[in-house]
Amino acid sequence: MSLTTREKMILGEIVENFIASATPVSSNLIANKRKLNMSPATIRSVMSSLEQKGYIYQPHTSAGRVPKTLGYRTYVDDLMKKTRLSNDEKGQICEPVQQLSSEFDEILKEITRILAHLSRQLGIILTPTLEQGIFQRMELISLSSNTILVVLTIESGLLKTVTVEIDSMISGKKLQLISQLLNERLGGMRIADIRSQFATIVKDIRSDDNSGLMQLFSQKAERLFDFGTQIDMHFMGTHYILQKADFTNREALSSVMELVENRKIIVHLMNEETQLSPLSVKIGEEIPEQRMQAFSMITASYRYGNVNGVLGVIGPTRMDYSKLVSLVEFTAHTLTEVYGRN
Repeated sequence: MSLTTREKMILGEIVENFIASATPVSSNLIANKRKLNMSPATIRSVMSSLEQKGYIYQPHTSAGRVPKTLGYRTYVDDLMKKTRLSNDEKGQICEPVQQLSSEFDEILKEITRILAHLSRQLGIILTPTLEQGIFQRMELISLSSNTILVVLTIESGLLKTVTVEIDSMISGKKLQLISQLLNERLGGMRIADIRSQFATIVKDIRSDDNSGLMQLFSQKAERLFDFGTQIDMHFMGTHYILQKADFTNREALSSVMELVENRKIIVHLMNEETQLSPLSVKIGEEIPEQRMQAFSMITASYRYGNVNGVLGVIGPTRMDYSKLVSLVEFTAHTLTEVYGRN
């Protein structure tokens, strides 16, 4: 439903004032802003129209107005001007990202802390999804007479280790030969394709030295090359959420704690959103998971080599979208700039 210029102006004022104050916004408060040059009576008339159209609501008689999901959505899409991050804020993000000598996982943990600190919301980072990664190499290491360690590396440098039990001991020389054969066959392939096609890829390798192990690998390919479950989630900032005026009652507090504890929901929603768009803002009722409809979620994808990860913030629907969109975008862009090359 289209809005008039005046309705957009009043809606923007309601959203911004409610975000800042956490209290319903009155016509008198808006009228006191001289730049609008409108009387309280005119503003009340516009508010009534916005309420009828489903953009705002009045929590109780004689109270001011509060944005609904549609009001926030219109603000984010059409009315909001993104806030520019300060040089200090940018520096806080850039400094840990540029510590190339540090482990990438440790860098992600620090970035999560900074996201939470700068946003005063729940900061979340998902490690890259490795399913679309490109196979680089495999190493086979004998651990005992009946156990070998399989070390898989993808081109971005991330790796996975799996222990495999075997019927009889295989010499180091034979393991080296097998890994050489597999590296020749699998090099340059996507992990997901290897997992689904492994038996076909190695079916013509029938050397007496390795056919038993190849058959075992074929049987275990689903597990060996299953990088889909290797997503880890870093989150910080629970204490910021618990301090919000939006979550003062017991029911709201319970929803916050359930959100933090149920990682699967967050992982699924964040991955789903960034598959649709590099930057996503989901507000309240737009989130399909009912337990999260008291929240909003801003996410963006970043690249590590040739694989994608996701980062973002989660907080109450009354969040500073103009700043947090800029914060999430800049953080994702910075990680991609530094680590997005093989």
